[in-house]
Amino acid sequence: MKKLGSWLFAFVLLLAFAVPNSNVQAAGNDSMKLVVDGVEVAGYEQPFLSHGEVLIPVENLFKEAGYSVSKDKGVVTATNSQLTVDFNASAGKILVDGKKADTVFPLTLNNGGNYISDSFLSSLEGFEVSVSDDKTSVQVTTNRVKDVEGFLEKMLDVDLNSYSATMKIDQKMKTSNPEEEEIDMIMDMKMDVIQDPLALYTSTKMQMNMDGENLDQSSEAYLTKDGFFQYDSMVDKWIKMDDELTDALFDSSVQQMDPLAQLELTKKFIDGIHIYEYEDQYVMTQTITNEQFREILDEVMALLPGLLPDETTESVIQKVEGVSVDAKATDSEDAVIEEETTEEEVTDEEIADDLESILDALDINIEEFLVVSTIDKKTLFPLEMSGVTKMTMGIEDETISITQLISGAYSNHNNVEEIKIPADVIKNAITMEEYLKELGLDEEEAEPELEA
Repeated sequence: MKKLGSWLFAFVLLLAFAVPNSNVQAAGNDSMKLVVDGVEVAGYEQPFLSHGEVLIPVENLFKEAGYSVSKDKGVVTATNSQLTVDFNASAGKILVDGKKADTVFPLTLNNGGNYISDSFLSSLEGFEVSVSDDKTSVQVTTNRVKDVEGFLEKMLDVDLNSYSATMKIDQKMKTSNPEEEEIDMIMDMKMDVIQDPLALYTSTKMQMNMDGENLDQSSEAYLTKDGFFQYDSMVDKWIKMDDELTDALFDSSVQQMDPLAQLELTKKFIDGIHIYEYEDQYVMTQTITNEQFREILDEVMALLPGLLPDETTESVIQKVEGVSVDAKATDSEDAVIEEETTEEEVTDEEIADDLESILDALDINIEEFLVVSTIDKKTLFPLEMSGVTKMTMGIEDETISITQLISGAYSNHNNVEEIKIPADVIKNAITMEEYLKELGLDEEEAEPELEA
């Protein structure tokens, strides 16, 4: 009998844990729908009434609002760079742009306490909250631009023909191989740009730490109608790039600056773009998925064959079997021309296939990708940009992890009047052939280096 009683007691205890208690059930009965900018937010965590206040789940809310949401050691952070809110339930506080908010937190133990009241949410810049009369739904309206495509079209129509910019890239790369050390690189870049007629000047300083050794390198470059010239601090000389490469760079730059082409490319990733309106500026954030990142790489790879010099493609041409341009092996001059045309087509296909194979072999995985741009509200000119990318690449049995932080600023809008290559640069520049010899390579030796 005692044994039976023990089993009955255990069964009752089990039921007590399985069936929600009265307080939780009451919260369930008071649950509400969450609607953000007209979109009903699905998910297990939903708003509910508690002591006359509406409590809204933090993560669901800010993710639907387009914010970047992360969690570290129990602290939930939501940000669009203009507004950053940290929710620390264990410490009992909320930080808004680094300052402690004057509000009680947490208000519930549900979801680790990560719920906020409708009144607190309404106090944040860019949020308006209303509750339906029957208390069944919460409507949250943000300061996001509703017509993203229309906004992008306006940006492309902006009269911005020249500008100056600064950019900093901080990159860390490490492999799963414990014998290989982390590679750290910091790059500082300054540039002047004129879009029509195309002209570009860049100055770059790079610091790299690899295998415990520090490497400092600086370079400058001019790209104008007079050619493409680049300075290499390793040889302390200016190099005039081949005309073929210069022409290809001009062609690709024209394609990249084509507003319609830009818009069509951007439309593919428009679901990851959010634009927030503030008093004197817009803040645009963009995230992408693995599939979208692969599409971007495909677009870039499509430009590469045209940028590769003849020396790089000759080896590919030689691999084509059964093709000859020897006049003795043909019956007519027309046959020679036909075979030459076929050879060129096959070469391009092989290059494209090789590049596609490289992408497949790398097994790229995007863990995080966020780019934030600040735009002047009156002119729609870009002001600042920042970004973070975390990705992994699998190469054979090794995994390479790359973290990249980017920050930049734009200035001098429409005030870059001329970019002119100095006469002494043009006069003293060496050719690519001479540059390779300076490095201890000739063209034949350089080709295997490129292939490797």
